[in-house]
Amino acid sequence: MPIPFLTPVRTVLLIGDEALYIYKVTHNATKFVDSVPWQVDEFEETVVDFIRKDCGGKPVLILNDMTDQHFKGGQRMPKVGAMDQGNMVKRKLQVAFPNYPIRGALPVKGKDGKSIKGKGIKQAGGLFLFAAVPLSEPVVKTMEAVRLSMVSIAGFVLLPVEASDMVKALSEKIAGRARRAAKWVIFIGQHQSGALRQVITRDGQLAMTRMTPVFDTESDPESWAQEVNQEFKATISYLSRFGYTPEDGTDVVVVAGSEAGSALEKLISVPCDFKSFTVPEAARLLGMSVGLQAEPRYAEPLHVAWAGRKSKFILPMESVDITKVHKPRQAVAAAMFLLILGGGFLAWQLLGKTQEMMMVKEGLANQRVVLSQAEFEYEEEVKKMALIGFDVNLIRSTIKTYEEFEGDSIQVLPFFKKIGETLGNDLRLDSFAVAQIYDSGKPSQRHDGKVLEKRAAKLEAELQLSFPSTIQPESGMTEITNLASRLKEALPDYDVVITRQVARPEYDQNIKGVAGRSAQEIASEEDYIAKLLVRGPK
Repeated sequence: MPIPFLTPVRTVLLIGDEALYIYKVTHNATKFVDSVPWQVDEFEETVVDFIRKDCGGKPVLILNDMTDQHFKGGQRMPKVGAMDQGNMVKRKLQVAFPNYPIRGALPVKGKDGKSIKGKGIKQAGGLFLFAAVPLSEPVVKTMEAVRLSMVSIAGFVLLPVEASDMVKALSEKIAGRARRAAKWVIFIGQHQSGALRQVITRDGQLAMTRMTPVFDTESDPESWAQEVNQEFKATISYLSRFGYTPEDGTDVVVVAGSEAGSALEKLISVPCDFKSFTVPEAARLLGMSVGLQAEPRYAEPLHVAWAGRKSKFILPMESVDITKVHKPRQAVAAAMFLLILGGGFLAWQLLGKTQEMMMVKEGLANQRVVLSQAEFEYEEEVKKMALIGFDVNLIRSTIKTYEEFEGDSIQVLPFFKKIGETLGNDLRLDSFAVAQIYDSGKPSQRHDGKVLEKRAAKLEAELQLSFPSTIQPESGMTEITNLASRLKEALPDYDVVITRQVARPEYDQNIKGVAGRSAQEIASEEDYIAKLLVRGPK
């Protein structure tokens, strides 16, 4: 049986001869919801309402418990390739049951659990048990109700086939370690419909099933036991055709009330190991929980609980009508599973990224604290150096500027040296502005310390000199002209232009002024200012 917390929650529709019995199966309970007779008005709508509301729209398992079930054992398949075996089985099924569209085939296994192969027959394949169900009115109504409910179908199975491994499990539990499990196990259970269902297994596999009406009353267990004993004797006589002998060992497991079980045990004369249980007792022996049952003497809840909790069925029945309903919803369920799986993976990734982000954020906060402390200590050290005449910020800015020029292969120190040599001992600069320019005339664009666009870098230096007002304008002009000549000679790869000559002021677009002074006074001083522009290399 499945692990309890992984047990599927399902709606089980038990198809009986008189009515449809609706159950809700969870990991810890099997709840009988209601029964709907086949002749009731608006049958499909009533069942749909139960499936959607009372059962929560869970996947549906259709469990067929009708009398009209057909089996053919010992069907031998010719030996064919693995790819052709499925088609071969389908053709054999169609030949065996041409009028029954709901069919299934089950490989017959030996004691070792392996499929039985043909012996002494050339190219003989395995043995199969064929099963089929007619497309009767109850089946059609049930399938239509499931179709209208829009819920998925877990499967269409036969109760005696799916109960065979339950009967085997009960026999093994009863035997325990004291003895080996019996070869033959006869399971007898009374159903609500008034029918007695017998499931007989041989070596753990279905050998025969019988369903007969019996006198069902809780008030007279003796009468019930006598009638069941007659059916039991008939079953034993049938089993002789399958090679049954009392020496093989037989377990008889009965689901009934305590008094009825005791009464039946007294009547059984065949050598066997007899055990009687109520439904809750049998469920506990199997390691299941069926919850409280209003009628613990009826065996249906045990069958429903066992089949409803299965993840894999012994013999899933197939037909065109079942496939029409089952396959599209199975595809939708698979797609939903993939979506849920994908959503779970994305959620897992998001959780991982969130944790990483939180760690990075925490690390960043710590680094900010460290940075703040380092900046504070740095500023304190800068102040100490300033007290002794050492300007750290100026030195850093100078080094940074030098590195930027060096990065563009511009030798700035020789450039500065030659300008100083051309000035000589008599001329002094009022201001000296240097800019790094490119062919486009725009400053360089940098990101993370890298040049985004490689362009030829140039220097543009503006030299400004001023002369005292006592000098003759002609002398000042001569000095500036001679300076320009010396610069051209010292820097042959650079263009030297006099942008402002002494006594020939050229005002730019900026309006300059100082409060309390006239424009004439300012202009008279500017007449003795000269400017030169040096640009290169070419």
